[in-house]
Amino acid sequence: MRASGMDMSEGIKLPLPMKKGFGATDRVDDWWKGPTAMAAYLGIMIVYATWRGFMEADFWIFEEFGRSAGTQTMAIESEGSHVLSPLFSPLVLPGENQLGSMVPMALAWMSPAMFILIFPAGFRGTCYYYRKAYYRAFMQQPTGCAVSKPWNEYSGETGLLIVQNLHRYFLYAALAYLPILSYDVWLSVNFHDPVSHAHSYGVSVGSLVLAVNVIALGGYTFGCHAFRHLVGGGDDLWTRGSRSTLRYQMWRLSTWFNEHHKDWALYSLFIVMFADFYIYACTMGWWTEVILWGGV
Repeated sequence: MRASGMDMSEGIKLPLPMKKGFGATDRVDDWWKGPTAMAAYLGIMIVYATWRGFMEADFWIFEEFGRSAGTQTMAIESEGSHVLSPLFSPLVLPGENQLGSMVPMALAWMSPAMFILIFPAGFRGTCYYYRKAYYRAFMQQPTGCAVSKPWNEYSGETGLLIVQNLHRYFLYAALAYLPILSYDVWLSVNFHDPVSHAHSYGVSVGSLVLAVNVIALGGYTFGCHAFRHLVGGGDDLWTRGSRSTLRYQMWRLSTWFNEHHKDWALYSLFIVMFADFYIYACTMGWWTEVILWGGV
């Protein structure tokens, strides 16, 4: 079909973006607000987690903080309970506890967070949603729909980015973290009197913060695309027996979480950092841990 000398079967070819130059576009909406807000949010979370992860180390300027300075900020050890920050769980203290006994004393200068944060950081860093978020916010790949970017080439996830293919394996580590963090909640509701050695149960603000953190991380993890494929991929028949029926129900649940994966990803990240900050603030004396029920 031709109209006005144009072959309509080929469509109308328009070069996008219409304007050239970094950030140049014909869009009239505030397209830059989303990427800018995301860059600020992720930037703050990364800086905070890095600062806290190094705080309990024993080298350079970090000798002035945490255990080296005589005040650990990893857990609230008051009122007979133990409220451990999720950034330091499971707690690895070389030469001081069971997990630490497997670590050479030559690494005792390292912060306990350095031994374990690679796994949650790797899980989030290779997450499909986060890849979209930080590619756009930090790497300008792409800057935005119909918005010119600083460079024209995209080589794909090659070179160092080949690590993105490890997302499924980081998922396995994330699944192992959930029962560990759940156990931390259990420890936080167990109270022990250091004098009489009496045991009782109770709930503190810290306990609730840790519990909300587990719920948020569970929603994020179970909505992961890799988890959804793990429970439902490779099966095209859901009625072959009880096992297939169970996989179908798990797949449906994962799909429900997955529909809100962005929300779970962003909120769970904030809650992890808030849980750590709450514990840090209490250990520094800025805030006071409040027992809401029970205790010793």
